[in-house]
Amino acid sequence: MPRHGLRIYLAIPALALVAQPFTAAQAQTAASLRSDADAGATATQPSAAGIRPSHLWTADYLGLLWSDTGAVLTSPSRWDQEDWTYAGFAAAGIGAAASLDSTLKNHVQANRTAGEDNFFRQYQNLGSIWSFGIIGAFEVWGEACGDTVAKNTAMDALTASIIGPGLIGTSVKYAVGRERPSTTSRTFKFRPFSGNQAFPSGHAAQAFAVATAIAENYPTWWVQTLCYGGAGLVAFARVEQDAHYTSDVVAGSLLGWAVARAVVHRHQGPPNPRKLSWSPYANGNGAGLVFFKPF
Repeated sequence: MPRHGLRIYLAIPALALVAQPFTAAQAQTAASLRSDADAGATATQPSAAGIRPSHLWTADYLGLLWSDTGAVLTSPSRWDQEDWTYAGFAAAGIGAAASLDSTLKNHVQANRTAGEDNFFRQYQNLGSIWSFGIIGAFEVWGEACGDTVAKNTAMDALTASIIGPGLIGTSVKYAVGRERPSTTSRTFKFRPFSGNQAFPSGHAAQAFAVATAIAENYPTWWVQTLCYGGAGLVAFARVEQDAHYTSDVVAGSLLGWAVARAVVHRHQGPPNPRKLSWSPYANGNGAGLVFFKPF
């Protein structure tokens, strides 16, 4: 098999492995929530819709979107140690990707073929207009068949798309002003508020926002593999099309995933308080960190 062909077929299982820690974490959270629900069996069971309104096309949804936007934008003020640790890992990942921007750009462009180019030119639309077709399909199915999970998915995906790629992503793009690899020979060329919009990748953010909304509402391994693998190929498509550097798509992917996950969990109801925490300690024999979690 040609090297460039092998690269495509290795992409999906590799991305599936990346998604597994998130899958495991969600499974643990879901199990904890079920345990809490069993303990309070005498209480009224919450609606499957959570805090979502009955329909996407109502004024109530606009109110939810407004409150979601405020909650997401102000969320760093409520982060705990675990949240800041994850944010640090994300920043480190973007930095690591940035160190490989030039190398990966040259490698991908050197192995670019006409067949791959035609495929990815169309496939990248899953990170733009086609993604809204997917959202619409879930909404139509949910309304027509009375499928609450499908309606939840459409509402979560649209909300995450508006807040993540739409509001946050666009604002950061203009503020950072990174030039695209197709327009400059310098890997790190930034001109804030110049109209350059390479960082972060909007297509990657949109693809992961929709993929995460689906994966969170349908928490089975094959759905998550399909969603995250498909979104990962959108991210690769943007590098292959010479529209973004690797760090651009990594940042966009993390943005879409984080916002969509926050939106879904907020819509489902109060967050699980049983979170891993840490605290520094020191004594006469040494110093370190203590990790603890209430049960």
